[in-house]
Amino acid sequence: MTDLISKLQDLGISGREAEVYMALLQKNELTAPEVAKITTVSRTKTYEILQNLVKKKLCTENYRNGLKVFGCIEPGIAIKNILHSDEEELRRKKDIADTLEGKLMELFIRKAKKDDPLDYIEVISDLGRLRERWIQIQENTKKELIGFTKPPYVISFEDTLEYQEAPATNKVVLRGIYEYSHANTEEEKIELVKGVSSYQRLGEEVRLIKELPMKLVISDEMVTMFVLENRVSLTTDLTAMVVTHPDFAKMMKFVFETYWNLSMTLEEYQNKEISYQLN
Repeated sequence: MTDLISKLQDLGISGREAEVYMALLQKNELTAPEVAKITTVSRTKTYEILQNLVKKKLCTENYRNGLKVFGCIEPGIAIKNILHSDEEELRRKKDIADTLEGKLMELFIRKAKKDDPLDYIEVISDLGRLRERWIQIQENTKKELIGFTKPPYVISFEDTLEYQEAPATNKVVLRGIYEYSHANTEEEKIELVKGVSSYQRLGEEVRLIKELPMKLVISDEMVTMFVLENRVSLTTDLTAMVVTHPDFAKMMKFVFETYWNLSMTLEEYQNKEISYQLN
């Protein structure tokens, strides 16, 4: 008997279910209390076990003299029912697995993209997109905006003023260093001073230096945009990188501060480079 119960368990039937089925196999029909008397299963648990056997098509459920009675299904049919049930369960699990795999892969791919070690680096080579990104950084700055300005200019001095008014009005700290190596004639120097003076009147602290290594913008010690010119191309090709990372921004701010300390004020530049004082 114990060996048969063990074999039924190997087919996926629980020990208690196997014991109850074996009891029914030896009797025509039994009530739940009668099953409890001839097995080790408690009377309360017997009702649950019998219902499980009915669902698995291992026993029948009928009424006799107003009492619910249970009888076993022929072993050959019962075993086929077990196998068929297993096949249905396997198909059900496979359908769930297929659906689940798709959903889990979506999360995995999304996570992989999110955790991409380079997802905080953006490369821009289109001038229109570069201009839009620069404006976006300006508009999103809350506390501090600092940077290097040098030719070739993606946006003219006049157009830049329009976008600089908002940060200045919002009490954003503005500091800029401007390259003057391209201003060779008196006229070019005067135009440079006029342009830089416009930013100074908006509240930006300005400095000038003969040469800067690159175009640079640092926003709130978090977002850094730097623009490099293609020295090989015969045309003016610019490539920008936007790095959204506080550590990189702090390092680049150190570079900015170094150049700031080496630069001269607007007044110092005027006195040095222009032969007469501008109003």
